[in-house]
Amino acid sequence: MRNSRCCVLVSTYAFAVGLAWTLPSLSAPAEVAKPAVDLSIYGHVVQVGWVVKDLDRVVDYWEKLGLKNVGPAGVREFADFTYRGKKTPLSLKMAFANIGGVEIEWIQPVKGTSVYDEFLRQHGDGVHHLAFAVPSPEQLDAQLQHFKAKGVQTVQYGSWEGAKGKGRFAYLDTAARGGGLTIELVYNPDAPPAGSLAKSENEYPFNKIVQYALVVRDVKKVAAFYEHLGFGGMPVDHNISVDRNYHGQPGKFEMYLGWWRWGDVPFEWIQPLVGPSVYHDHLKTRGEGFHHLAFDVTDMDQAIELLKSKGAPLSQSGGWDTPSSKGRFAYHDAEPYGGISIELLWNQPEGQ
Repeated sequence: MRNSRCCVLVSTYAFAVGLAWTLPSLSAPAEVAKPAVDLSIYGHVVQVGWVVKDLDRVVDYWEKLGLKNVGPAGVREFADFTYRGKKTPLSLKMAFANIGGVEIEWIQPVKGTSVYDEFLRQHGDGVHHLAFAVPSPEQLDAQLQHFKAKGVQTVQYGSWEGAKGKGRFAYLDTAARGGGLTIELVYNPDAPPAGSLAKSENEYPFNKIVQYALVVRDVKKVAAFYEHLGFGGMPVDHNISVDRNYHGQPGKFEMYLGWWRWGDVPFEWIQPLVGPSVYHDHLKTRGEGFHHLAFDVTDMDQAIELLKSKGAPLSQSGGWDTPSSKGRFAYHDAEPYGGISIELLWNQPEGQ
């Protein structure tokens, strides 16, 4: 939504001739519109912001897994960055890829102080933020105003000069209460038309992201936080998978699962209950935050062997069997090369 401008109401007073008192206003002051979350902005992730200590090592690994046309940008200098209220010029080593219309942005901090250094100290390698495109600078300001009114500050922001005007970005300080996820809002006047990045030339199965998943300690608290911000409720269910397996042994893991399904790709929020599990492992080594990207496969056993042969071992697997659907999932451990896992998903076709 566009930024609402407040209007100052001047009450009209009627004065009786010769009287020393003032009549009250005959009309109540109009309510000033308050900024609110514009959910149309948050339906599509335009960028996965991935912070790493050794970019070349991580990119080399993901290229071997099957990502194509990775575009290293080398070291870039940024003068107009502000981190926690202080101007901070930065040097960042960066590289980019594309998975089904979503840009992957790898960031290795080189010089300066930023959210990226802070993230590496606290969590190590991993996905730091998910970015959402804002259509105009005015709408960006309106969203930032809304979040500030809800107690969420802007932790880092900046701008750059594009071919068609000035671009702007802002990181919201949502991670501490929002399950480790930092939300980025970005206005990019040079952004390509929607859908123009839809085609990827990556190897199977990295053609389209079908799920973003985060591990949290208390999914109901996280749900309450995002509901407070205006994103609506988050359905939570108690999940006990079938055919559970953890590192080659029978698994006993159980979890609460929370869901955002109002965008084009669902978000899964996982609170581990019974372990051991890869979720417990992630909380122990990295804390709350982004756990995996998920991809659909047509043949689960074949896909598992494919990723294993490329250096991504199987860590946990299982399935689901409900009245509405049946399927299998498998996690592959890519955390030594970037801090996240890969999930494969197979949905049993109807009638089988």
